[in-house]
Amino acid sequence: MLDKIVYFLHVVRTGSFSLAAKQYGISASAGSRWIIELEESMGISLLKRSTRKVVPTQAGLRLYERFDRINGEIDEIFTEIQNLGNDDRGVIRIASTPLFAKYFLGTIVGEYLQQHPHVTFRILETAFDMDHIDEIDFAIRASAIYQGFQEKDSLLVKRSLLKYPLMACCSPEYIAKYGEPELPEDLRRHNCLYASTLVGGNKWVFERDGEMTTVDIAQTVEVEDSQFIKTVAMNGGGIGYLPVRLIEEELKQESLVPILREYTNSEFEFSLYYRPRRQMPVRCVNFKDYLIKRVREISETE
Repeated sequence: MLDKIVYFLHVVRTGSFSLAAKQYGISASAGSRWIIELEESMGISLLKRSTRKVVPTQAGLRLYERFDRINGEIDEIFTEIQNLGNDDRGVIRIASTPLFAKYFLGTIVGEYLQQHPHVTFRILETAFDMDHIDEIDFAIRASAIYQGFQEKDSLLVKRSLLKYPLMACCSPEYIAKYGEPELPEDLRRHNCLYASTLVGGNKWVFERDGEMTTVDIAQTVEVEDSQFIKTVAMNGGGIGYLPVRLIEEELKQESLVPILREYTNSEFEFSLYYRPRRQMPVRCVNFKDYLIKRVREISETE
């Protein structure tokens, strides 16, 4: 019965039988059968099903509210008991932006597994925020920050890992054909390559002499992949707003050139997020400390 209730919690959080089943590690058909059996045993409907989303009934919402807190306490108890062994064993679940996964996480996980062979990693590469942090141990997100930037309210713990300057850039061929923007406002008339998760939306922020200028850029290409944006920019497709770390070689070779040089750009920040817990598993504590240390060391040797 408890397994079925915990799966029910997953369904309510995700609004999807299939996604909840994937997170819980069972088939979608088994998950659907569990919900039917749970409703039959309780004698009441718990979920409203539609083609778009699954939502709880009034009874289902009450069950969710009561058991969600209890389930959290059960997890804390298990963690406390496991930590008595003081051993690096078990699964570490990470959702990471692809850019960080490529340049840092793969190296760090490889090193860590050499030292801790009994740890297992489950890594999801996604540029989007993970709304259900309970389903993972750590989320690594990218965002643009600037003077006056305010982080959205969150109950999660945030640790800044690394910051790079952002740079507006394009190919020399693009400038030859369309001209070079002289003011941030000119970007409204140019082809701009857009990733909401990379710079926080379709607003690009520039600063000069203490004055901030926010521009609603023209969205020519929207894609949540900074490598793709770089490739399009190199081939004359438009102006990108990219982390300097990503375009260092292209700037040296002048296949990309900076624009709006008199302005200070926003910064690009990688941040680590995790939920506050009375008892974090030893494996997660140790990996978190190693991750923070190695990101700093790797960035200092670049």
